[in-house]
Amino acid sequence: MVGENVKLRRGFAVSTMSHGVVCSYLHSSPQSGLGRIAGLLTMEAEDTKVSLDALKKVGFSLAMHIVAAKPLFLSRGDVSSEAIENERDIIKSQALNSGKSEIAMEKMMEGRLRKYFEEVVLLEQKFVMNDAIDIKNLLNDLSKEVGSSVKIGNFTRIEVGEGIQRVEDSSPSITAHTA
Repeated sequence: MVGENVKLRRGFAVSTMSHGVVCSYLHSSPQSGLGRIAGLLTMEAEDTKVSLDALKKVGFSLAMHIVAAKPLFLSRGDVSSEAIENERDIIKSQALNSGKSEIAMEKMMEGRLRKYFEEVVLLEQKFVMNDAIDIKNLLNDLSKEVGSSVKIGNFTRIEVGEGIQRVEDSSPSITAHTA
């Protein structure tokens, strides 16, 4: 029996569509199975003869990467047009305030949009354990190692308390000070 009011707010079901594994990482884990932040992903191999141990090893590192890097999308194609337009508007207003020429502003916008994709798209992020390679190249290297195409099916990052909006109390607060 727990003396707390506990409510389940979110749940996720993660599975692989083909030959693959589900990998996870728990951050700030005081004991097994408990953690403050979790990264989950599915790794899938095209060939069913591929050993799943290699996928599990890299998958654990990628789950850790997801916790640290906070990607929002798997690939550029997954980025919504609204998110791109919103980012373009922000970049455009910054470029206009810089007072540079039209050509310079266009190059500035291209560079900043490319940087935006590197920050929010998992396959384009630098790997946190080795920033000399990005995730796409890490998967290509793994594919060569196991002899079959390997891809990330899907991923999610979960943090305790994420998305909870606290209601601000508008009444004046009274604090007591003792001497």
